[in-house]
Amino acid sequence: MKMVEKFKPSNAILIKADRPSSAKPIQFYDFNHDEQKEIIITYEIKAKEQPSPSQFGVMILKKEKDGNWRKLFNDHVQGVDLDFSVLADITGNGVNDYLWGVTIGAAAGSQLKVIHWNGTSFKEIADEPYHKIDLVKGNKKLGIAAWHMYLGDSHLVDVLKWNGEKLVYDQELYSTYYPIIEKFYKNKIRKLDAWYYWYCLADAQIKANSFDEASKSIKKGK
Repeated sequence: MKMVEKFKPSNAILIKADRPSSAKPIQFYDFNHDEQKEIIITYEIKAKEQPSPSQFGVMILKKEKDGNWRKLFNDHVQGVDLDFSVLADITGNGVNDYLWGVTIGAAAGSQLKVIHWNGTSFKEIADEPYHKIDLVKGNKKLGIAAWHMYLGDSHLVDVLKWNGEKLVYDQELYSTYYPIIEKFYKNKIRKLDAWYYWYCLADAQIKANSFDEASKSIKKGK
């Protein structure tokens, strides 16, 4: 699209995020319900000296009533990969928010940013570190499962929901997501009976209010 080329930095290339698999470098969504979809583009500006980290960017463009396009939002994060890019109603107001995550490094993991349309402008309302990420659908609410690296390929998991001001732990959504965590660790333990898998499983069981199961996991992990 010529219009996208006009706005993106001249030294940038359009790229799609690794996840979800349906992610595209150009997305369309009508944030303000004026029957004119805004355009979201994701791109990379490679460092002049490799293998230095690149700059990964997102830009949101809007077509005005006079037919001209203008830039409503633009942000950059330095990192090694564009990991995540999705539209989802995290705030629960009926309008999708834009979520994007950039991988900083193998140990540091990735940084998620939540961009919200408040009726007049776009604003970053939350950022969350993670190593793996999922969206969690509950009863009339949507949350974020953030996996944080603990030891090796084990992770501690938080499931977060927007409370009107920030992302906070949500026990109901955690219980909804727990079977995925349990399956992950039981598969790991089947291959390697390591204490740190039991520890992370017990952490998940405690957060899901499965205290008896957590007690068993703690004993097995000793």
